[in-house]
Amino acid sequence: MKLFGHLPDTLFQPLAGPKRQVYARLLLHLYNRVFAARILETPTKEDVLGHIMLALAEAGVHSPDGLFEEGDADNGSDQAHSLAYRRLRDTGWLIEEREKWRVLIEMQPDAFMLLGAIADFENSRLRVAGAVVEVKSNLEAAANEPATLAQGLSNAHETAVRFARSMRRILVGMHAVEDQILGNPNAGSILRTFFEDFVNGLLIADYKQLKTSNNPYRYRRHISTLAGDLLHNMEWRAAIARTYIEQGVVPPGTSELTAEERVVGELEKIRAVFEDVDSFMDRIESFRDRLERRVRVTVHYMDMVGESCAERLARVIEKLAASGRDEVEMPLRSPDVGFPVTELALYIAPAPRGAPEKTRIKLPERDPYLKAYIAATSEFDAMVRISPGRLKVFIEEKLGNRDRLLSSEIPIDSIQDLFAFRALPTGVFGGAKVIGPYRIVPEEGRTNNDWIDLPAFRIERIAADRRA
Repeated sequence: MKLFGHLPDTLFQPLAGPKRQVYARLLLHLYNRVFAARILETPTKEDVLGHIMLALAEAGVHSPDGLFEEGDADNGSDQAHSLAYRRLRDTGWLIEEREKWRVLIEMQPDAFMLLGAIADFENSRLRVAGAVVEVKSNLEAAANEPATLAQGLSNAHETAVRFARSMRRILVGMHAVEDQILGNPNAGSILRTFFEDFVNGLLIADYKQLKTSNNPYRYRRHISTLAGDLLHNMEWRAAIARTYIEQGVVPPGTSELTAEERVVGELEKIRAVFEDVDSFMDRIESFRDRLERRVRVTVHYMDMVGESCAERLARVIEKLAASGRDEVEMPLRSPDVGFPVTELALYIAPAPRGAPEKTRIKLPERDPYLKAYIAATSEFDAMVRISPGRLKVFIEEKLGNRDRLLSSEIPIDSIQDLFAFRALPTGVFGGAKVIGPYRIVPEEGRTNNDWIDLPAFRIERIAADRRA
C-alpha cells in the first residue's frame, strides 16, 4: 500500500533495514547539499557519487561491509558509495536520465517533498513574532487590494494554521520533556536535559522577546479585529471570491458561492487562532513556571538525600581496617574545631495543611439581554445576506410583466431592497451577469436615487429559446 497514495512501497526498503540510520543521514545529505541547493541544475552521476562518498565518510562507513544486508550479493569489486547509490536507484529514490554522453540524476518528486518536510523538523523552534508579522502583512494586503492580492488571504490562512499547529506541538512536547526530565535519577542529567531539550530545543525561539512592549506579537488583536471586520464586509468577500476564481486559487469550475464560503472559512479560522493565542500562551507560561519549580526542587532534594557524611566515614573506616595498619596519617582540610549541633540543624517536617473549606458553586446568572441580542444579530445577518435566490425574487417583483427595466426605474422601498439593488451591478463591468432567466447588463453613466449612487445597468428577460 502506498503511503497516502503517492509513495511507492520500495522507497521504504532502505529505511526499514538494519542500516536505516546510515541511509537516513545519506538521504538528508543529498537533499540539503545536492537537490534542494541547486534547483535549476540537474546533478550528474559523478556529483551524486561524490556526495554519497562524503556522507558515508561522515557516518563512519568506509567499506562495503558497513552496508551489506541480508540477501545482498557480495561483489568484491563494489565500493561503499557505489553500493549505496545502486540501492537508492533500485528502490526508486534516484532516477537516472541520459543526456548525450552524460548521466543526470533526479530524485523521485514525491520523495523529494517528503524529505523536505522531514528536513524542516531540524529547525522546529517556532518564531511567534515572525508568524504574526506574516499573517498581518498578508491579511492587510488582501484587505487593501482584493482584486490583485487576494492570494494574501490564502497565505495568511496557511500561516495561521501552521502557527496553531506549532503551538499545539510545543504544549504536547513539553509534557513529554517533563516526563523525561523528572524520570531521570541523576541530578546532572536532569539539569542537562532541562536546558538542552526544553530551553534550547523546544521552547519558543523568541519567547523572551514576546514580553517586550515593542514586539510584533502585540498585533495579534489587530489581526483578530481585521479578520472580523472583513468577515462582515459583503462586497469585499464577493471581490475576493471572484479573484480566487480568476487566479485559480480554487479548483476550476468552482462557483462564486463556493469560493465565498472558502473565504469565510479562512477568515473565521484566522480570527479563531488569534483569539485563542493569549490563553494558549498563558498555559505555556504556567507550565514553564511549574516545570522550572519542579526541576529546582527535585535537584535540591536529590542533593540533600545523597550520600551523607556518616556513610562516607563508614566507608573510610572499612578501607582503613582492610589495610591492616596500626596507625594511619590522614591530612584534614577542615579546621580542628568543633561545630555546634543544636535542634536547628535537625530537619523539621512542615506542618500538615488544613482541609479547604467547603463552598457552594454559584452559577452565573444568564444575561437577560443575550436572547434579544442573538435574535437581533440573526435578523440583521438575514437582512444583509445576498443570495442568487433573493436577487431573483427582487427582480421578479420589480420587473413584473416587462422584458426590460432600467436601474433608474427601480424603486427602493426598504433596506432589504437597497442591499439587493446594490448587489445587482457588482462585478459585471465589461460583460453580462445571468441570474436565473434574467440578465444584468451594464449601462453608461450612473444611477442616483434617495438611497445610493452606483453605475447604471439594465435588467433583461432572457427568451426561453435562448435559455435552452
